[in-house]
Amino acid sequence: MNNNASHRPEVGGYYGKIVSKREFYDMPTHHKQVRHIHLSCVVFYFIVVMSVMIPEHIVNFITNLVGVGKFLNMFPNVWIDYVFVIALGLIIQFTKSRIASVILFAYTAVDCLYKYYTYHIIEGVWPLLVAGYMVTLTFELAKAYEQYKQTGIA
Repeated sequence: MNNNASHRPEVGGYYGKIVSKREFYDMPTHHKQVRHIHLSCVVFYFIVVMSVMIPEHIVNFITNLVGVGKFLNMFPNVWIDYVFVIALGLIIQFTKSRIASVILFAYTAVDCLYKYYTYHIIEGVWPLLVAGYMVTLTFELAKAYEQYKQTGIA
């Protein structure tokens, strides 16, 4: 008989057995953390949409005012970045992935540092803070699930 198998509870948990992560996240004891993850993702999506919309409208207004035509073609194409961070946000929101949250946090940190050292402006702090909060929430849920798997108590 395996010693590791004797430490794992066979009975317990919410349904009388060890449940999957998805069922674990649906338990009433974790609604607050899951709700905070969803809210953080919505805030992150809002920040991304605003960072796409506001500069485009400002540049269009200024270029039309000055009369130099379409100036937007000179900006680098950053749509891949926006799709990437939104995809990471969706992965975090629906799977509570720690890896995706760490990648999103690292990506926003590198972006923030890049903008500071290249343009000498502090920009991208809010996405960095929201991504950091998502990291803490996903790690809290993973830790709670690991404790649940060992004790059987949600």
